[in-house]
Parts: sequence; structure tokens; C-alpha cells
Amino acid sequence: MSEAKNSDSNPCLQEQRLSFKCLQDSFGDKSQCEPQIENYKDCKTFWYNIFKERKNNKIRPYMPSLEERIKIKKEYMNGH
Repeated sequence: MSEAKNSDSNPCLQEQRLSFKCLQDSFGDKSQCEPQIENYKDCKTFWYNIFKERKNNKIRPYMPSLEERIKIKKEYMNGH
């Protein structure tokens, strides 16, 4: 299984799949999929920022494990 399709290495796998499915269902019409695409972009930005922060702080692995990501996401959602 490629890395981009693996939920352990791709924290935005669900968002990616939803945006791809919408694009497929709408025959590539991005205007019909703006919410899904924006959600995917937001997800990627969020986890990229976590990755950078951990890398700068020399916390390995730079991308948290699936279990850690669940905890981080829950903490973030409770704070916002």
C-alpha cells in the first residue's frame, strides 16, 4: 500500500477520499466540491504545522502516530 493511501502516514486520508469521491461524482467540477476540497486543505495545513513544530522541537516521529493524532485532534477540538 502506498504511503499516501495509508492512514498511519496520511492523517488526511478520509478528507482526501471524500474530496476525490466528490470530484469523481461531479465529473471533475471543483465548484461542486469546494467544502470537501477546503476541508482537505485545512487538514493538510493543520498536520503540516504539527509536523513542523515537532521537527523544530526534535520530537520523533515528526508525524505523530495514529493514536497520538487522535489525542491531538481531540485536544484541538476541545480548545476551539
